[in-house]
Amino acid sequence: MLGLSRAAGPLWEMLRGNRAMRQSRLMREFYASLLPPGALVFDIGANVGTMTRIFSSLGARVIAVEPNPDCARHIELTTSPKTVEVLQAAVGEASGVGVLTISDRKDKMSSMSADWRDAVSKQNTDYVGMWKRELTVPIVTLDALIQRYGRPSYIKIDVEGYEEQALKGLSQAAPLLSFEFNRVFLGPALQSLNSKSLEGAAFNYTLVDPVKFEIEDWVGKEELITRLTAMPRGSGLGDIFARSSE
Repeated sequence: MLGLSRAAGPLWEMLRGNRAMRQSRLMREFYASLLPPGALVFDIGANVGTMTRIFSSLGARVIAVEPNPDCARHIELTTSPKTVEVLQAAVGEASGVGVLTISDRKDKMSSMSADWRDAVSKQNTDYVGMWKRELTVPIVTLDALIQRYGRPSYIKIDVEGYEEQALKGLSQAAPLLSFEFNRVFLGPALQSLNSKSLEGAAFNYTLVDPVKFEIEDWVGKEELITRLTAMPRGSGLGDIFARSSE
């Protein structure tokens, strides 16, 4: 299995094409400036492990949490268990079970949020009818993950509209945390900024794949909200970064 992992990871990146490989290189440079040596990283909503492989390539120990069993298996086959542990689960406000609506056409669009699916379908009619099946999956909290694995240096959350619920399960600040926002579903992302774990944090944001911050200096919550709400509604998506003051 280890031999397959070592060979499959680089091969998968090559098959994604030159543009994707260049983007991965830029993201690796971006995260190299943010992660301390030997960082513990929670990759929440890891999908097929693109970010997991970037984090592990930087020497991080990665807990890749992904509810779609097909995607979780892909990560297992393309990473080494020495640096990556895969947990097939969703992350939410409380431990239990939930329903993941799966897109077989575009697996990264699988989601636990019906409101998010409605919003992106209205914005892009190509998404209508994309979700064909449902799967009951286990839900864990970020607090439970910390109790099991320790306090991470960085928590990355990308769960297609379920970010607010994931953050409600976190009661303590992480040194660095990010979660996705979509301009057509901005309200829940802004609500997420009120999470207890983000009190006193400084904020910044990136667009599309994280390769650079859009604000020169980190700002407070209100300044971030002003900047995000000023963006055109169809301007796409990105990630909000929160840096703890602790």
